[in-house]
Amino acid sequence: MAEERGKPDNKAIRFECKNLGEVEKVMETEIILEEWSPVCNIQAFVEKSDNAYYFYLWINPESEEPELRSCWICNRVKATKNVDYQAMENGEAPCMPLDFVNHNISGIELDDDKLHIQWFEEGDAAALLDDDKIIAVIPEFSGYNGFHGYSIYAKGTGPFAWELEQAYERFEYLVRKSKERWDYFETDFWGEAGGVQESYISALNNFWGNYEKYYAIDGDRFPPKALLVGRRNNVHYAITAGVSIIPMPKVEMEYQEKYEDYRRIELGFACTEEHKALLKMMLGVISGLSNMPWTELTYLGHGHTIPFSNIKGYNYIVLLNDRMLDKEESVKYEPFMGEQINLLWIKPITTEEYNYIYENGVDSYLKDRNKQDIYVFNDK
Repeated sequence: MAEERGKPDNKAIRFECKNLGEVEKVMETEIILEEWSPVCNIQAFVEKSDNAYYFYLWINPESEEPELRSCWICNRVKATKNVDYQAMENGEAPCMPLDFVNHNISGIELDDDKLHIQWFEEGDAAALLDDDKIIAVIPEFSGYNGFHGYSIYAKGTGPFAWELEQAYERFEYLVRKSKERWDYFETDFWGEAGGVQESYISALNNFWGNYEKYYAIDGDRFPPKALLVGRRNNVHYAITAGVSIIPMPKVEMEYQEKYEDYRRIELGFACTEEHKALLKMMLGVISGLSNMPWTELTYLGHGHTIPFSNIKGYNYIVLLNDRMLDKEESVKYEPFMGEQINLLWIKPITTEEYNYIYENGVDSYLKDRNKQDIYVFNDK
């Protein structure tokens, strides 16, 4: 399932006292563990230096502007009272200062062979385990306001990691659930009779009758995804199947305790008979958007707008959640892994409409419009 790609150079990460995210190869260290995210362009690895163990997530490492997220795990040498800025300027991974160390102040050693990485469901965050014990976590909100991650060996809110104890139970639940989900994806869950693919097709066929065309849009890579084309009452549709298999990143940061209601999506476009020629063009647009949450580490939701120039006179698209439109007839999905699926309609809009939505919100935009068919493109 995970793609084989290059390994990180067996070098240390340079720590600048002004910017802990800069990457520069300056000294030999040992990379004892590395693994790619199953769905995002993120490489996780564990570095063992003379001073300490560190856990990293390297986002888009092959791009011109990679982002490095780091989390201290433990010191290997005696802790000092203050941050060793000189070591950081020399390119050495810094030790955690004494006041924030929750292990033997002389340093500890880990059993490298027992360490393993567990990706969370969204694929953009990970935990490091020592056998079955979580020892470090880089969550999706790492990198905000100077926060790096959690370590079981940290005390308080240290400069390179925060203590894990209070959040341990929550992450233990997430790790257990994530492992179950990724293990499930190792089975023939998509193509087997009565499996996931059939569930999506059945939901769409119940809405529009038998589909007319089926396009695979996954490029033979995980996760499996398709685009189905069909029609109903002289309206032509293109709707994805399988995007909702993987929950989107960052949804919890927006919706808090209700995040599981919004993190699984499918995408659709609908147009009237006279515009059916647009479907072929829109297939590429939909396919590209279906990758966006995991390539851009973001989420798509009701009212989100995106620049769009494929149809003359329309400069943006707005996403409309089918659940928010009070429609009498909709695609009825079976919950996936106990969570509801949100169908987001892709509606091209003018610059004037975009400005109105930007200033007043999508709910105001929809207020005086016929929600039953506002999602259907008819160039009016």
